[in-house]
Amino acid sequence: MAKRVPEPFKIKMVEKISIIPKEEREKRLVEAGYNPFSLRAEDIYIDLLTDSGTGAMSDRQWAAIMIGDESYAGSRSFYALEEVVQKITGYKYIIPTHQGRGAEQVVLPNLVKHKGQYVLNNMHFDTTMGHVLLAGGKPINLIDDKAFDTDKYDDFKGDFNL
Repeated sequence: MAKRVPEPFKIKMVEKISIIPKEEREKRLVEAGYNPFSLRAEDIYIDLLTDSGTGAMSDRQWAAIMIGDESYAGSRSFYALEEVVQKITGYKYIIPTHQGRGAEQVVLPNLVKHKGQYVLNNMHFDTTMGHVLLAGGKPINLIDDKAFDTDKYDDFKGDFNL
């Protein structure tokens, strides 16, 4: 077994969460029709539906918020981001988005060129599949069956099933 080393950072902020009794959680699941999108955030102890907002920010990220320029147009923050992204990617134009689903909403209508076009993926995330459908595409999941075997370890279960 691999040696585990503590992660090399200190947590800068925590947010108090509560846990409701198991019986109450089960009741709310039934009331929601077992649909996690119909649950209230305060009813969820550990959210396995999303990874949004689950990471702690570094001291430098918190500091950047305090000195960031939130002007609607022409902000220092945008030009700083643009410069770094252009340097890394070589792209002339960038469109910042607040999270992945916002980026999907911008990109996928430009990638799906005609109605019914196949869009291949190992396993589409729910919002990705929705944006492919909205753009007129046909999402095709090509995940290997081993991904569904939760009892068996594998180094990488995200392979395409060619």
